[in-house]
Amino acid sequence: MTVVLAPDLVLWAIAIGLGFGALVLGLGSLVPATADKARPLWPTFVTELVIVTAAVLPFVFGGPVLWLCLAALCLRIGHEAGQVALLRREGASGSATRRLLPLGLGALCFAVGVAVGALPLVWSAGLVLLAGLIAAGTLAMMPGGEGGWGRIAAELVLFPVSPLVLFVACALTGDNAGLLLLAFLLVETYDSYALLGGKVFGHRPAFPVLSPRKTIEGLAIGGAALALTAALAGPLVLGWPLWLAVLVAALIAATAVVGDLAGSRLKRASGVKDYPQVLPRQGGVLDIADAWLIAGPALVLLLRLFG
Repeated sequence: MTVVLAPDLVLWAIAIGLGFGALVLGLGSLVPATADKARPLWPTFVTELVIVTAAVLPFVFGGPVLWLCLAALCLRIGHEAGQVALLRREGASGSATRRLLPLGLGALCFAVGVAVGALPLVWSAGLVLLAGLIAAGTLAMMPGGEGGWGRIAAELVLFPVSPLVLFVACALTGDNAGLLLLAFLLVETYDSYALLGGKVFGHRPAFPVLSPRKTIEGLAIGGAALALTAALAGPLVLGWPLWLAVLVAALIAATAVVGDLAGSRLKRASGVKDYPQVLPRQGGVLDIADAWLIAGPALVLLLRLFG
């Protein structure tokens, strides 16, 4: 069965969530007991508003606007991933390679994404998955040394190239817009639950090397809260059976963590904390979108296969 989700429904959910967040933050800023903690959070909230707007509006307008935004997304991600990966190559700084490789990487992602998008979705996913498996196998068999061209190329194909290509392919199929926006909303919801749970109850790091701030307690609370949210909203708002809503929640939780760790792996291998910054307090586009690049196509595929 083909599942088509109206983007308007997701937009209302996002707007309500942002409005509720602004209301809570506003009240907290006015109450003397919480004002000192709430007021410094406004810049972060405004940054989040910019991120949500940038993610949502291209799918609202569609057409040429979506194409241009996807091209810009690929070029920016190619720039960030390429610049970070090349930090491992001595002598690459300031060279033509350092300038041209990231640009070519982004252009390649967009061109391949457009081409793959013309195929049936299952074929698209199969080709991208095959490329990812080949890259993973190459990495597994390659001897040590983070700065080799082969290793860098394999890592970039594994992430972010393969997920980005499939994301572009899904986005250019018109009836997937609502599902990709839903994935964005669910990823943001899961991250918020996990962050809150980690701050309140978190003690044991889940991934000490790749993502030290993630805790086992935070991830568990985030997953449980997202499952409860999906179990309520799925059947009542979207008309999904309960099993499908819970399956979607589990998929989003798993792919969000995988995307975040994949983005962190590339940074840690090059010895940097963030990708080249685009927004204060957020880092680069890949710091913002790493989980969505994997969760979005995964949700589309799940609902195309089992919806």
